Amino acid sequence: MPAFAGMTAAEKTMRQGPDYIQFYPTLRCNRSCDFCFNRSLRPMQDMSADAFTLMLGRLRHFGVGTIDVIGGEPTLHPALDGMLRECREKGFRVNMSSNGTNTGALETIMRSDNAVTLGISINDADTLHELAGFIDRFRPVLKSVYSRTSDPAFIRAVLARAPGRFFLIYRDATQDADLRETVLFPEFLAAAEAFGHASAVGIVSCSGFLPDRENYPELALVRCPAGTTKLGVMPDGSVYPCNLLFGRPEFLLGNILTEPFENIWHHRALDFFRSFSGNRCPRMDCRLYARCHGGCPAQSLLLAGDLAAPEPRCCSA
Repeated sequence: MPAFAGMTAAEKTMRQGPDYIQFYPTLRCNRSCDFCFNRSLRPMQDMSADAFTLMLGRLRHFGVGTIDVIGGEPTLHPALDGMLRECREKGFRVNMSSNGTNTGALETIMRSDNAVTLGISINDADTLHELAGFIDRFRPVLKSVYSRTSDPAFIRAVLARAPGRFFLIYRDATQDADLRETVLFPEFLAAAEAFGHASAVGIVSCSGFLPDRENYPELALVRCPAGTTKLGVMPDGSVYPCNLLFGRPEFLLGNILTEPFENIWHHRALDFFRSFSGNRCPRMDCRLYARCHGGCPAQSLLLAGDLAAPEPRCCSA
């Protein structure tokens, strides 16, 4: 029987590992944002420096190029500086997201090496004011969550600080009550375009809506990036299809510190994410319908109990 027999189109062209990892060095945070999708995660010890070194070695062997350091607030990890330096020394690209509260640690990162792309979440006027000097000196990437109650004047005030880049983030919903704050995905795109999406404003959303075919042509063949261009790793080394599925035992693919990566990468829990048979969204009159892959499966699972359910943020009653 041919080696490709029974394989999906995506599996036939699948790389040996993801392009990037969503990595949580810590789950600890010094804020409690109402839009955060980590609110229900159980406490967990930070990843040790030795475990991090082991993880990087395994990821590099399987072609991972970028480490997205998120969390939790990364600057709360006592070994963060060394972790970032090790990433760069081993040839990884590094993106890091922070809430901006620890400006001393962030200044050290920005002054030590410009190879780290720093993104700071700015969602209120007080934070923008407190970080004005830091933004003016270092021009980091700024990001704001977009919701039904977002103030356009605030977004324009953030843009007026001339960050290195600005992104609107499509708000996640971890419980039904959160849907009161979300907007339809086409409305989110229209809002970004109104602020200058083509030039000044980028967007952060699941490629399960509109696959990033320009940078990742293989996403045209799959439901979403999970298990194709990305995986998520928790502080204990446990691996999941993406960070929105952290802590759900049915999606635990294995542990990067103790198990063969080949077993993780070929786990059958990734099958759903690696196949696409057409947009099942009932909103067939949507202007994006023909290009959309149906939204974020993790959101459908969280709110409707089914990965294949219509995207709740677009199709909730």
